[in-house]
Amino acid sequence: MKPRFAEIDLLRTLAIIMMVVYHCAYDLAFFYDFNFDPLVGGWKLLQLSTAILFLLLVGISFVISWDRTTQARLPREVPQSGTKWGALFKYLKRGLTILALGMLITIVTYFWDPDTYIRFGILHLIGVSVILLPFFRRFREWNILIALPIIILGININHFSLLTIHYSLFLPFGFPPSNFISIDYFPLFPWFGVILIGLALGDFFYIRTKRIPKSTNKFIRLLSMPGKHTLVIYLVHQPIILCILSIL
Repeated sequence: MKPRFAEIDLLRTLAIIMMVVYHCAYDLAFFYDFNFDPLVGGWKLLQLSTAILFLLLVGISFVISWDRTTQARLPREVPQSGTKWGALFKYLKRGLTILALGMLITIVTYFWDPDTYIRFGILHLIGVSVILLPFFRRFREWNILIALPIIILGININHFSLLTIHYSLFLPFGFPPSNFISIDYFPLFPWFGVILIGLALGDFFYIRTKRIPKSTNKFIRLLSMPGKHTLVIYLVHQPIILCILSIL
């Protein structure tokens, strides 16, 4: 088993807890008419903080995985892939797998609610980003300078009055058509910029310093366990929450 950085898994666990808390609140408000709005105030801050933490960790985890795939860092460790082309194929396959899961969620949510179904949610974003990230790896910490205009443009995209979009073709880039509504929308602008910041942070704190994982005690390993299964938890947590709420 490949050694893991416990702090990254712990942060993933924290992000999972934040996600579950927010989605519980969201479901109570929209399906059970609880008297609060999860899209404003502190709840909105929780939603944004959760997404930012998840996406920063995508970038950090990618750079560590890429380095292990192409370089030997640990004693007696050998690269997992012999060539950069092998590494590119690995992450193309991984990105397409995550994107396919995102498309599965698109299909499920379409039959659940055709008016608000997910067309480019966080899994779509992560899948596309994993495919793109190998081409940004060479810029290392300079990815922060690439990320900033992506984030600024994405935040201010709605202020470009000259752009009137009538089709969903540009949804991945942050240009939704008029009257667009979705329960989960994470376009490349600005969110790919957040992942690029994670890429830069991972390079600075882990690759530049040649940091290696340290052994941890059982308590830390227990706390970090959910963080090792983030994708599975993401896929199943909402159906479980809705089932529990319906029983209650």
